[in-house]
Order: sequence, then structure tokens, then C-alpha cells
Amino acid sequence: MSMNSTIGELRGQWANPSDILSLLLLIGGDIVQKAIAQLVGYRIRLPGGTSRTVSVAPVAFSFGWVAYAFLSLLSAIGEMRLMPASDYPCLMVNCSNGFIRESNSWVLGRLLRDHENAYPVDPRPVEDGGRAESLRIDIFHLQPPTGPDRDFGWWSGWIVMAGQIVIALVPWVCFGDWGVLLVTLAGSVFAMITCAVPQWTEEKWAGRKLRREKVTCLTRGNGHRHVMVFIGGPGAWDLESLATGASDPRPETRWLFGVLAILWTLLLITVSGLKEHTWFLVGIGGVGMLQNAFVAGASRDPGASDLHTIAFPRASTIIGQRQKDNQKDDPDTDESLQTTLRELADVELWATEQPVSSHGSTQTTAGSQARPMPRWLDTMAVEDGLPAWLELVELGANGSTSSGPLPGSRPAGGDGMWRRATSDTGKRKVIVYAEGVHGALMGLEKWVPTAGLVMVQIFFPAGLTYNEASIRDSKHKKFWRRAYHTKSARKRAEEKRRAEASQSQVLHSV
Repeated sequence: MSMNSTIGELRGQWANPSDILSLLLLIGGDIVQKAIAQLVGYRIRLPGGTSRTVSVAPVAFSFGWVAYAFLSLLSAIGEMRLMPASDYPCLMVNCSNGFIRESNSWVLGRLLRDHENAYPVDPRPVEDGGRAESLRIDIFHLQPPTGPDRDFGWWSGWIVMAGQIVIALVPWVCFGDWGVLLVTLAGSVFAMITCAVPQWTEEKWAGRKLRREKVTCLTRGNGHRHVMVFIGGPGAWDLESLATGASDPRPETRWLFGVLAILWTLLLITVSGLKEHTWFLVGIGGVGMLQNAFVAGASRDPGASDLHTIAFPRASTIIGQRQKDNQKDDPDTDESLQTTLRELADVELWATEQPVSSHGSTQTTAGSQARPMPRWLDTMAVEDGLPAWLELVELGANGSTSSGPLPGSRPAGGDGMWRRATSDTGKRKVIVYAEGVHGALMGLEKWVPTAGLVMVQIFFPAGLTYNEASIRDSKHKKFWRRAYHTKSARKRAEEKRRAEASQSQVLHSV
């Protein structure tokens, strides 16, 4: 009798798993949050001739929505944040002043993660079939935001939601059971309302717009092999403010998520009351969970996050390749800074001259003609006057500095590097190969002044150095200057003192 009863209970549970279905709705809340963070941002205009817009994020109804409703309510009441914390640590570097900030932005963390996945660096030696790459630097022009691009991840939400409604129609059409359709439509509507809360987009892009050009770098720092350089123009996102920016929470977010939590609870109670055809709901929730998980973890193009970029046409990518240890170094470490300044005198005069007027006049004050731009700034060629120290060492196909060009590459106007023209999604790119990490950073400094100077401090930390420019008061400068020049003697003395003190304690304890 007991055996038959157990078999009957199992048969009933597998025929209509209503109890477990209510439990399934309570798992996967973090996946739902990340899926919303990925898709939120695209806006549509409301009908009726109004200028008001609403955010639309097609995150399908799934098992995790009830759990997320209570997580979001707790977050809205406590820290008052909806966006998840960045799951990919990275550094944002201002190339004008060298300021380094740890990025808290979900958008920037995913941007760097997806870029590294799309363009992997192969550090294996050539002898082992690798490319001996040590650093990859990609340079972009950052364009003003025009709204997120709609990619496959965005459209997949609508496809899955339509499929869920089709599945929910089957028990109504075949068996007259409209309960599954009611739950599916209600869950989809609640999900769309949750994604339309304005605070989502305010937190996702909690940054300013640029008023003038600004160069920033995004990297994971020393020990990693990718650097993204952004040359932002007026109207583009200020990535430095985006990295640390925080929006002001909206007062209506709390009560709105409170109401949504109540509605999701009522939906959970409704699901618990369904006893027939519950496998359809299991299928609907499972398909939705797959879509949520796919969107939460999928790689996306920068345009999908409203970061529209154009590859830097002069040197889109700089790749540093490790060289053999037998490379010859320059035995002379002396340089004449006065000679270097004289070589750049024409550039200094041209750069400090007043810009040409907006109506196209080339006349400056006192009727003099505007100074022409030095030709080598445009061509970066030695024959046009490029200073010799800006000419980088030529990197050949076998990793030497004296061999011919890489297969498929072409010489680049005498700048001492070899470039290979490639195509990336229909856009022409120029890849430049340099000698090691230093060669790549030198190439970056050549094409984007001050960017290489800043990044060399990250990849080659200076250690214990005295930087007088970072100290304001003279009394502090005197102390730190003395401390730096006497650090070795004082450090050795303190270490010896601690050693003798430790030895003395041992003798006293015996």
C-alpha cells in the first residue's frame, strides 16, 4: 500500500509539478539583475505627439523575477541603487594629469571584458607556435552618444517573450485553461515595468559629457595585456566621470518597487494555486531563464552600451612583441634636452599660436600670416622633419630589428615601425608592431602624446621615488626630500635595530 502511495505521489508530481514551480520562481535573482543592466537604456517615444520617452528592455519573464523583486526592494530601501556592482575590476587613467581611478562602472567593466575576449593576446613564444605578444593597445575616437545599438541580445528578448506567449496559448486553446496565459502576461508586464524605472538609465550612465577633447585609458593595470585608449571629443561621454559617477536616487523608486514586490508576491500565490498543465509554466520559465543567463553573460559591441567608437586611423592597434635577450642596447644614456627642445621649436610656436578664425581667415594679429602646421605632424615621417628620437625601432618578421617587414605588412612612412592593414567588421584598421611593452608604450606616446608617459608609470612602477610636484608646502618638501635621500641608511639601521631587539628578547627569555 505504501509502495503504491509513493508511486502515485511521484506520478502526480511529475504530471503537474505545481509545488516545485513556486520554489523555482525564487531562484536566479542576481541573473535577472545583470540581464536588466545589460539591456536597459534603449528609449522609445510615447504616442500622442509627446516628447517624453520611456526605457524599454526586453528581459523575458523567468524563474528569478520574484526573487529579484525582493532584492531590488531591499536595495532601493537601503543603498538606493539598482545597477549591480562592476564584475570586472579595471582602472581609468586620465592621460592629461596621470590620475588613476578604480572604475565602479558596470558599463566600463563590461566594455573592457568584452574587448579582451574579442581580441585575445597570445603570449606564447614563437618556438611554441605562439605570437610572443606582450601588450596590445587599441586606440579609438569616442563619439557623442546617440543611444544604445540594438544587437542580437536585445532582439532575443522579444523573440523569447513571443515564444512564451505562444506556449501559454496552447493549454487555453487545447484545454480551455487560461491560467498559464494569465501568469505569463502578468509576469511579462511586471518585468517591462521594472525595466522602465528611470533610475536604471541614470545609474548606468552616471557621467558627464565632455566640453573639450580628453584622452583616457582603460586597463586592468600592471600584469595584464590590454589597454584601450579613448580620444573623446566635445559631446562624448566623460569616461573618467563615468568610472566613479553616482546618480542621485529618485524618491519614487522606493514605493514603485514596493508596489512591484506586492504584485510579484500575488503572482507567486497565483502560481501556487495552479494544479493543471503546470509543465507549460515550467517550460516558459525555463526558456526565460536561458534568455536571462545568455544576456547577462554575453559579450556585446561598445555601441550596445551607447559607447560609439571609431578606430584611430593612423595607428588603430599597437602590439608589443617580446624579443630575444640578445638585442643590443644603446650604450650611451646621455641625451641633450636642449637639442630636443630646438627640434620641437616649430611645433611649439605653431601649437601656441592663436587658432584660425571661424570665418576661415588665416590672418593673425598685426596682419601676419598664420604659421603652417609642421608637415611631419601629419606624416610622422623622418624625411618631413620627424625628430630622430620619435622614430621607433623597426620590427621585422622574425622578431629582429634588422630584418624585413612582416608578411602582408607595409612600411609606414619612415616611422620605424611596420603596419599591417586589416579589416574589422568592414572598417579598415592599421595594426602597428613594436618591440616589447616599452616599444608599444613608446608607439602610443608617439601617436597620442602624454598617453604613453602615463601608462609607462602603470606598467613600470617607479617604486620609492620623490616627486616634488605632488607636494605643496615647503616644510613638507624638505622632509620628504631628506627622507628620500637617506632612506637606505635609515632602512638598514631600523632593520638591524629590530633584529638586535628580537635577539635580546630571546636571550632574556632563556
